[in-house]
Amino acid sequence: MINTKENIICDVKKAEAMNIRHTVIKSEEEFDRLETGWNLLCKHTNSTIFQTFEWNRTWWKNFGDFGELQIFVLYDEDEVVGIAPLFYDRYSFFGVTPYTCLRLIGSKVGKTIDGPLLGTNAYSDYLQFLILDEYESSFYEHLMVFIKDETHFNAMILEEIPEQSSTLAILGKDFSSFGLKAEIKNASKTTRVVPEENGWEGYLKNLSGNERKNVRKSLRKIDTGNDNVFHIATFDSDDDFELYLKKLIELHQDQWNREGFPGTFSQKSMKSFFLETCRKLQKKEAIRVYALLPAATTGVENSAAMAIVMIYNNQIYLQHGAMDITSPLIDIGPGKILNTTLIREAVQSGLTFDFLRGNELYKKRLANNINQNKTIEISSGSVRQVLFGTIVNTTQYMKKRYANEVIRKDIVTKNHSFIAGWYHYSQFLFSRMVNKLKLVLNFNL
Repeated sequence: MINTKENIICDVKKAEAMNIRHTVIKSEEEFDRLETGWNLLCKHTNSTIFQTFEWNRTWWKNFGDFGELQIFVLYDEDEVVGIAPLFYDRYSFFGVTPYTCLRLIGSKVGKTIDGPLLGTNAYSDYLQFLILDEYESSFYEHLMVFIKDETHFNAMILEEIPEQSSTLAILGKDFSSFGLKAEIKNASKTTRVVPEENGWEGYLKNLSGNERKNVRKSLRKIDTGNDNVFHIATFDSDDDFELYLKKLIELHQDQWNREGFPGTFSQKSMKSFFLETCRKLQKKEAIRVYALLPAATTGVENSAAMAIVMIYNNQIYLQHGAMDITSPLIDIGPGKILNTTLIREAVQSGLTFDFLRGNELYKKRLANNINQNKTIEISSGSVRQVLFGTIVNTTQYMKKRYANEVIRKDIVTKNHSFIAGWYHYSQFLFSRMVNKLKLVLNFNL
């Protein structure tokens, strides 16, 4: 049982005698050399797409400009048996760095090359360590020593940890012997469709009567033999793949801009990360892009709705969806038709369909499983640390809110006079407040 410094150090010495050791990778060259061992570890652990080497390495390339790698690796002789992909995230004010966090690669960051991230997170929905089961005890014993010996960070903040992860049980224990305190908080919720015992019909049976009716109605618009309005197309070459990505980004940005929001791809680092990751996953046949086209049309340029999904370890992750708001068929609900078709395909194939983060009502209505991610924060718990943490988090939050609001105002007031622009902006603010209230109440006003 892990409870004191003396016990842990003794256990680590025993492990070292069995050729189990750890190292900390701090350079990108060493990071690159980990690829083979990293991906082998992914194959033998309960990992998600967000733990793959491709995802983490590309994330670091696009968001790690102001951080410092601290990748904790556990070896049994020369075999990689555990990885904690950590980095230092530093917060500087006027040239002074009063606060440093130890975070998982894929977390939100304090700063990127093109300013604060406009979103609340840096794109990764599930974060966790990679550990072979038989080495779990040794991994955490060595990690505890690493945490004890590190004096260069104010807090270790691990975000978006799945609620079933062993990390919560182990790192959530008493750290008083180290002079540290661990606190677990709720983070994001993710929604999923998990295959039912009785397949598609079993899934439909567990929906509400009204939702079951809506799903069947949506599928009638696409199933062969009905008066179908749409058909689904996907890419069949590298050139097509690029066209599909371009169209998806175009529809996504237009949809969000029309609602007064900047959209995910308004920031260069986010767009670059998205495109690079998609291209790497496409080479591994781990990504698909779907276009819902009106009947009797061809070509992705005619898309009424699009979706991009990542496929990994018997999971299908809905990364992004978008609709053509200007389509004459928009009132039929092309987005829902495409989603329900993809869900049916996943359930019939025995795969889990994961909507990932988001409080959208349609996700709650269609999902049969909700996962509560957690955040673990380890620090001294002193008044000084708490104060610094509060100031940093509040400052970062305000920076993001301000940057987002400036972009939203510019979008809403574009092509309007000063007075008309502010009138439209006030309407936008009211509409946003109503939508948030709907989410809180989970009720259609």
